[in-house]
Amino acid sequence: MIDIDASVNNQSALAKLLCGNIVANGGEIYEVLSYLSTSIDNVVNELETLESMSSNQISLYAPFLGRSILELGCTALIARLDPFRVLILREYQLQPNYDTGKRNNASISWKDEVLADDVQNPWSDNSLKNPTRALLGKYYQELIWKANFDKLLDAIENISGDEWIEKLRTRDFNGFYGQTLHEIKSAYSTFSKGIHHEFVIPLSENIDARQNMENAIRNVSNLGLFACVISHTLNKLDIAEAIATYRAIQEMGVFQWS
Repeated sequence: MIDIDASVNNQSALAKLLCGNIVANGGEIYEVLSYLSTSIDNVVNELETLESMSSNQISLYAPFLGRSILELGCTALIARLDPFRVLILREYQLQPNYDTGKRNNASISWKDEVLADDVQNPWSDNSLKNPTRALLGKYYQELIWKANFDKLLDAIENISGDEWIEKLRTRDFNGFYGQTLHEIKSAYSTFSKGIHHEFVIPLSENIDARQNMENAIRNVSNLGLFACVISHTLNKLDIAEAIATYRAIQEMGVFQWS
């Protein structure tokens, strides 16, 4: 069993924004969120040690931590916006024949359930036979993110002195969505190349690792803040608490790299 009390006491700002406050005895979906929150906390703890590492250590370790933030953060958002999806995965992983040594069809796929291919005519009968439920797919873009973008802008309208919020306020929805999609794709691809040791020449410098990490954290944090103004989001923070938590994320040690 997950130690809920320990998760609450140690919950980082990033985990809190992405998973919400941990609820004891809330049922299966809160057990999932508690586990994801603890996993994010573990990554955050490691992220804050990077500033004291050598450039060689950063180039080796940062890609794993960065991709972990993206995958855990997006899984947490999927859990809160589409709980059915992770409840299926949870139940499958509880089965006695669950095999960790092979690819499982029930697993969340980054390509299909976070990004997904574009849908040219989303409201055609053919497209609706099997509509994508990807977090950054066409239907989420229209029905979730675009439909609530004005609510997000209204929530942050009077916030001053926050660089990330200032950036959010300067964009229309298409600018916000396009940049979010581009930066998440780019950071994930770069982190993946580092994890798989794809580079055969020394391309990565500390500043690149820092920028990719900031892009990853800022973009999942933007989506976490955004989720707090969506009516059906599970385990929502009050918007004032969400904004305070969002601002606390920017004080993480990872942003202090030299």
